Amino acid sequence: MALLNQPLCATNFGNTGFGDCILEPGKIVGAFQVPSSFQIAAGDVGTLQTFLQNKTFAAIGTRIFPYHNFVTVTDNTEDVSITTTDYGTKYITRDGDYDLTFRYFAGGVLLHQDIAKNAGSGKYFLFYDDKGNIFGRRSKVGSATVLKGIYVDVFYVDKWKFNTGADAANYSMRFIFGGQQINNGNLAYYSVGSDFSLRDITGVQELELVLDSLVSNVAKIHVYTKISKVDLHPIYGNALSNTGYWKATKRSDGSSVGITSIAEDGANKNYTFTFNSATVSGMAPTDAIYLQSSNASVLYAAGIPYEAHEGLYIELPGS
Repeated sequence: MALLNQPLCATNFGNTGFGDCILEPGKIVGAFQVPSSFQIAAGDVGTLQTFLQNKTFAAIGTRIFPYHNFVTVTDNTEDVSITTTDYGTKYITRDGDYDLTFRYFAGGVLLHQDIAKNAGSGKYFLFYDDKGNIFGRRSKVGSATVLKGIYVDVFYVDKWKFNTGADAANYSMRFIFGGQQINNGNLAYYSVGSDFSLRDITGVQELELVLDSLVSNVAKIHVYTKISKVDLHPIYGNALSNTGYWKATKRSDGSSVGITSIAEDGANKNYTFTFNSATVSGMAPTDAIYLQSSNASVLYAAGIPYEAHEGLYIELPGS
């Protein structure tokens, strides 16, 4: 009943009944770095493995980056900050941030250095546990509820530490983010269970291109994986000779250098790239050809899960 001069205070509450099937998060064993626009909607769930895998090979800006095989966590999550006035009244001044450091071994120091290129502030992440649950932030898009990335204030990749004899080399990454993102009903998750393993969502492997020789407009090039130095010629052979898988530009102005042909050299286990002769002959001796692969999605569609993102500068004779 309403009373004179007595407001009816509306309060938040949470019902406490629950059934037999509940979410009990396991150990966090991996994460996906995602763009701010990334979302998993209800229509994506039925083919979630394919959806996530395709996203790892998408163009930069829409690509997601998987970080797998976390083996331990250091939890430095902050306690809530409480201020006590002179009269003894206590006030909550701020909620504490989550502060989690995960260690991993797989990939070693070369992978660790590449991951460091993705570090910074204002990044977005999904996390997953060893029970097949993938966690994000609940968000409304129109009338639909979707899972989006958790906004991370600080994503820091620690400098790697040497093997001490008592412990292996240490590679770790740190995530600091506000607690409100996954509390107060803001947590979103999907459980893939035993449908597939989130560890099986593979990232793009970087290629390393090595120049064996350059004569006029013809270059002999070996193609290796960057981290393990695996020679891809015995694996893919002539499949990498498709000119549609490669692009070349001038270092000076970024304009295109046509690739006339690519031929597999079975004897030397490398590839012969022939560039447009008129373009190369018209370039200044101090210029260079920058060779890299097409976007990872192009190679992935052909069953080649790689990308020469950083590419190779081919210095011209006389440079």
